[in-house]
Amino acid sequence: MKWIDAHCHVGKGLMNGMEEEELLEQMDRYAIETAVIVPWDQAIAVHNREGNDYVRRLTEKHPDRFAAFCTVNPWFGDQALDELERCAKSGMSGLKLHPVYQGYQLTDPFILPVIEKAVSYGLPIYIATGTPVSSLPMALSYVADLYPEGVFIQGHFGFPDFWIDAVPSVQKSGNIYIDTAYNMLTSIENAIELFGAERVIFSTDSPYLSIQHETGKLLDLEITEEQRRMIGYDNMKKLLSRGGR
Repeated sequence: MKWIDAHCHVGKGLMNGMEEEELLEQMDRYAIETAVIVPWDQAIAVHNREGNDYVRRLTEKHPDRFAAFCTVNPWFGDQALDELERCAKSGMSGLKLHPVYQGYQLTDPFILPVIEKAVSYGLPIYIATGTPVSSLPMALSYVADLYPEGVFIQGHFGFPDFWIDAVPSVQKSGNIYIDTAYNMLTSIENAIELFGAERVIFSTDSPYLSIQHETGKLLDLEITEEQRRMIGYDNMKKLLSRGGR
């Protein structure tokens, strides 16, 4: 079975990273057809343009293996909007926001122009959740309800601190998907039972997490093979078709 990894990082930063050749080697080893690569480290918080250009260049170099989500920090105002427009027009496939690293609450009004522009381009929006107090799952539900035509990915499904809030937030808002990274098998299986495999997507968040472990976890889920294929491939393939890929 082949997979799409919906969220991982590549390149060096202040933290130890994974270079492109190592990532490609691991993708081949664990049957990952496509990896969605996103900026990380300082590129998330401050150096957005440099990080976006780096992952975009990798998608141009390996168009059959990588798709890229861009990031912008809403604190930069019009500069962030211009950068998001540039990335969308260059064919990038989605937007990653990280309230903790970027320093805001999801309920802060000044982030909404960024959300609105991403939605206008049809970009799925990946938002990291689970860390106090900026990344509350119910706050993501609030944003998702403001833009019912948008698609949102609840990164980490509220892990580690707000996983209890994560379930009702997804039940409340039908345009939120969750990803599998960090979460236990029982949490993922419970989510599938409550709101269906069609709203769950596979990701590794490597190099923070092991690609071997995260793919193994997907294989160990007590679900049907059709559900496994939806989570591991079909659902993210559909989301990528909304953006530039």
